[in-house]
Amino acid sequence: MGSATIFFWLQLPNVTKNYRTALTITGIVTLIATYHYIRIFNSWSEAFEVASKDGGDYAVKLTGAPFNDGYRYVDWLLTVPLLLIELILVMRLPQ
Repeated sequence: MGSATIFFWLQLPNVTKNYRTALTITGIVTLIATYHYIRIFNSWSEAFEVASKDGGDYAVKLTGAPFNDGYRYVDWLLTVPLLLIELILVMRLPQ
């Protein structure tokens, strides 16, 4: 997602003026999502430990640190309104 953010923002000069705002918002959405998914991954890595067992199996053990899944909902709270704004901008509704 971080690469998508960079790609969208680098493509701004190649897009007509009508769609630049929408593309900027797309980059913001992917930036927010990148941040939150990194936070979710870090929280999971701290809360669980994966150990290999005999025979190629794996076991997941709790470390005692809490797993914070609230980042997902904060991500939705921030990105869904932005995506709706982007949709309206792209549709170019008459005033």
